[in-house]
Amino acid sequence: MQPSRSAIRSLLTTLFAALAPATLAAAGGASAEWMHAHEMCCARGHIERAELRAAFADTRWEERTGRDARNYPPDRLADYQRMVLEIDIPDMNTPRFEATQRLEFTPIGAPLEALTLNAMQFDVHAVKRDGRDLTFSHDGEHLTILFNPPLAPGVETSIVTTYSVENPVDGLIWTPEHPDAPGRAAQLHTQGQPEANRYWFPAHDFPNERFATELIITVPEGYLVSGNGDLVAERTQRGRTTFHWRLEQPHVSYLVSLIVGKFEVADVARPGDPWTLPVYVPAGASEHIERTYGNTSAMMHFFERVYGEPYPWGDRYAQLVVWNFGAGGMENTGATTMYDTAILDERAVLDADLDGLIAHELAHQWFGNLLTCKSWEHIWLNEGFATYGTALWYEERDGYDDGYLASVYRSARGVAGRDRLRADDPRAGERPGMASREYEVPLDTFRRAANPYPKGATVLHMLRRELGDDLFFKAKREYVQRHKFGEVETDQLRRVIEDVSGRSFERFFEQWVIRPGAPEVRIDASWHAGAGELRLTVEQTQRIDHLVPAFVFTLPVHIETPSGWRIVEIDVSERRHERAIALDAEPTMVVVDPDLHVLMTPDVRQPGARFIAQLQSGPTIVARLDAARALRKHPGSATIEALANILTDSSEHHALRADAAASLAELRAEDALLDALRRGVDDARPRRAVMDALGVIRSSRAAEALLRHATDDAESYATRSAAIRALSRTGHDSRLEVALAALEVESQHDQVRQAALDALGRIDEAAGLDAALRFIGPGANSRTRPVAMNAVATLSRHDEQAAAEAIGPLLFDHVERVRNSATGALARIKHETAVEHLNRAAETHPHPEMRTRAQRAANRAAGLLRAGEDDDHRTELGRLSREIDRLKEMIEAKSDSED
Repeated sequence: MQPSRSAIRSLLTTLFAALAPATLAAAGGASAEWMHAHEMCCARGHIERAELRAAFADTRWEERTGRDARNYPPDRLADYQRMVLEIDIPDMNTPRFEATQRLEFTPIGAPLEALTLNAMQFDVHAVKRDGRDLTFSHDGEHLTILFNPPLAPGVETSIVTTYSVENPVDGLIWTPEHPDAPGRAAQLHTQGQPEANRYWFPAHDFPNERFATELIITVPEGYLVSGNGDLVAERTQRGRTTFHWRLEQPHVSYLVSLIVGKFEVADVARPGDPWTLPVYVPAGASEHIERTYGNTSAMMHFFERVYGEPYPWGDRYAQLVVWNFGAGGMENTGATTMYDTAILDERAVLDADLDGLIAHELAHQWFGNLLTCKSWEHIWLNEGFATYGTALWYEERDGYDDGYLASVYRSARGVAGRDRLRADDPRAGERPGMASREYEVPLDTFRRAANPYPKGATVLHMLRRELGDDLFFKAKREYVQRHKFGEVETDQLRRVIEDVSGRSFERFFEQWVIRPGAPEVRIDASWHAGAGELRLTVEQTQRIDHLVPAFVFTLPVHIETPSGWRIVEIDVSERRHERAIALDAEPTMVVVDPDLHVLMTPDVRQPGARFIAQLQSGPTIVARLDAARALRKHPGSATIEALANILTDSSEHHALRADAAASLAELRAEDALLDALRRGVDDARPRRAVMDALGVIRSSRAAEALLRHATDDAESYATRSAAIRALSRTGHDSRLEVALAALEVESQHDQVRQAALDALGRIDEAAGLDAALRFIGPGANSRTRPVAMNAVATLSRHDEQAAAEAIGPLLFDHVERVRNSATGALARIKHETAVEHLNRAAETHPHPEMRTRAQRAANRAAGLLRAGEDDDHRTELGRLSREIDRLKEMIEAKSDSED
């Protein structure tokens, strides 16, 4: 039945009335509701841009006020000699303790009227000197003690502070027993870097001051206590045990360590070693200690030899595996903290060992602890040296090419790609370099684009290539001798190198340490037979301007002809250089910088045949890795055959085989990858790369192969995890079933379960949301919980309110990693409950950085919600427009019939 014309016109009137607000909003009309929504949307844009600026901004000054926003070390009004800290913990399941601190110090400079210490969020009961009360004030962040009369400079004195700490939000991470984690004993550990030990003891909490420490800790009987230095006393009475740890050598505040828990302990020292090397692990894991930490003694001997300085922290170096640790490792003086799954079973070592992490933290005992950066600006002197220490250990263990160069290659190519100076970015040169006092919070210096870990290590490698081994290691040893037990800055390292070598390195340090960025270098290598010349064009293609002029470096090019090798060095100082090289025949290989003299992203243009030759027999692992990647731009049967041969050759380096698999994926060489699996890829590391490669291919045959590895209980953990993730990218009917089943698989680092959670987010079915919610709570692995929250946020469209309600309380979790992940996850959930939880945290969270983080996330979540409302308006506008068109057609049809 058709409606009458009057009914149709009445309906049209109603539709237009409903349509008007949406039309105004879409067209920029003047309704009050639209204006408010538009202003809020613009505010959201400003907030998001402000957060983007926080990551890439010019942080040298505050634009609104003109204030210098750079960071400088605080004054040292006193020289601190010793801290004696007594702590009494009545109950390990109640995060509270009473403490008494004696701080010995000597005023510096002028008579000292007041001493201010960092002291976050604990209750100070009294401060005394020589038994007499002192006047003090405590604002929750700083403890200021007044001296009347002022203390004379150069005269040692001490103060005694009694205080209590309850449920600290940082610095001391307390993990009580929990019903969701049966059998897990209560535990606590500290994490002071960069400035968090101030949450459990008053301190000059900055790395420009060091002091000796004693920790006297009383805990319930049955618990072990670890601190810095040597255990000088242990006594038990009336169900309580007191441990007295003493370190006589001075160290900085962030390196003070306290760990309390129930552990199994084994010493991995070898007969004749002058130190003990205890490793503390959870109950039931001691059988894996030797497998994981067995090379510690060899590393210790090696570092003593190469650094020219004995291990500086007494006769104990401990490594402690703790729950809920937020990093990989932390080099606390003589007592490194390790993350909770840093203990490898038999299958885990098929994928990797932990030598890299173990060597990094051990190298810190010299670089970071014996010599400590004076301010966070110079953190690369800690982290770059420790990362380089890992490369040196790999050289000792695996050789210069397969060990050392392969390690430096990962650092160099990785950081050069991240620390790009984009040619189209006019502000690229304003970004902070590796050593810069431009940062908002100290942790920013650890996570710059010019990252101090890989870039610092690469800079040290470049210095080694520049100086030669003899001078490089002589300078390194002189640097240690000149500055041990001191605080260092970049210029002090430069001056040592100049003193040892007699050369100027100011340009080098300005270019590679102070400035941001790394060159992107295009090299064209063309053979001109008529002239008998190889013509090389070298062009820097990154941003070049007054802030970041062209880099200056010497580029080695190794050329092979039938008569042998020739090395040509090209001095580069401008945007473009050209060189013609007379040769007796066309080169079979032209290899650019095979020893990594230059931190850069190379783009070599030459025939594919040369790259195939370089892949097969290049002079270094660097040359061969570069060739494997370059061949992605040279498709063809010869390329695929060469890469496949590398992939299946068990004698080749695992990293080269993995890169060959990645290149075959980019070339869509499905047959070669599947054939490699049929023939057998014996090493789990390149086999994992094949799983990743098949996830790029995504064909039905690839999916079937992935299914086999994703469900193989005998497969290595990492390879199985890669297969699960890759399978989720295909359309295979079993991918959801496989991911859900994998949630029940126990594995090293919980990686199979984490892969399953990632897969569920990608598959995007409602069943995945309920499954992921099971793993966000405290019973799950601390590194799995963030992965689960990410999956919940991704899947939240299936039940946004349930997702937000489940994650919201985790904003106040005692594990920092979980809190931060909850913040990010809630910012992605389009529901008012997410905004409410974030606003509550922004207003009430006890951690100041968390309040800031939550407020930013709340702004993003509110903007997402508004954007969703706009989407709803646009959807309704479309529906109403279509209804109007339909009704118009009905009117016209009726008019036609009446005519």
